[in-house]
Amino acid sequence: MHFFEPVATTAFTLRPAPEDFKVDCGPDGAPFRPDAVAVDPAGEAVWGALAFGGDEGIATARYWVAPERRGARLAARMLKAAAPGLFAAGAKRFEVRPPVRDQAAIRAALRAGFRPDGGVSRGAAWDGTEAMVLGLLPNDGPGPTPRVLPDLPGGMLSDDTVSLRPLVPGDFEAHLRHRSSPDVYAGAALPLPPSAQEAREICEWRAAVDWLRGRSALMVIDDGTGYQGTIGLYDVARVVGTGMIGYDLSAAVRGRGYATRAVRLVRSWAFREVGLDRLWAGTDVHNAASQAVLRRAGFRLEGVERGGLPTISGPRRDTLLWALLSSD
Repeated sequence: MHFFEPVATTAFTLRPAPEDFKVDCGPDGAPFRPDAVAVDPAGEAVWGALAFGGDEGIATARYWVAPERRGARLAARMLKAAAPGLFAAGAKRFEVRPPVRDQAAIRAALRAGFRPDGGVSRGAAWDGTEAMVLGLLPNDGPGPTPRVLPDLPGGMLSDDTVSLRPLVPGDFEAHLRHRSSPDVYAGAALPLPPSAQEAREICEWRAAVDWLRGRSALMVIDDGTGYQGTIGLYDVARVVGTGMIGYDLSAAVRGRGYATRAVRLVRSWAFREVGLDRLWAGTDVHNAASQAVLRRAGFRLEGVERGGLPTISGPRRDTLLWALLSSD
């Protein structure tokens, strides 16, 4: 499935690429031969490129933007410009598979109206790594795709004592050290420390991809001196308006009220920005400190969940179920 005729927009023209033209993806990617290029209004400079593929009614695309044009949302505009021609040529679905580590490429597809209708596919990206699969159908509209979990306003939540921000690749060492502490992972849903690979993947792409997919929002708790723990909004079900809060703190900063502050910040964001109506949390029946955090943040005890959490060996652990409504 190939791009077949030029499309002129107010900002650029998408036209067939010269036969001998190749895109240089830099040291991190192999060059590829595009089917279409986006050129400036004068028709001289190549700003971006698209390579098409696919079969059986599914068109696929790889996209690239020149370094000097990045940040102007050109990739999303190229995808939107190409879609009508591909559908007119017989495509029933337009699909992109950006690498999970390429957050800019994923965001571009979302801005163009592509929907993350699948999970992570191993080896399916254009560079041979894990891909986030997104699709566009003829009747999906012009985009952008609504986000279940929006970005944090200004990139963080803060109350002037603690701030919450998304987990990033640079947090790997601190995150691995923190989650490998027995007093931290003992309270996790599965009381085991992560492997180095698991911690690296969480920091490098899994947390970000889950946020973009609307599954969960994992954040670092920072008191101005760096990583002190995490808090997350998990199991988000926008249709029914619910989500779960989970959190942990380094032993060195416990007792300062950081967890309560973090829960209050996430609570406000979840109700006001995400649009949820009910937040819930589970605590081990013996975890008095975590229970006190939830009480101070306004959560109410609703009951005991028998066998709510697993153990490494022996019977499952009972948990206390806490909840807070936006109307409370």
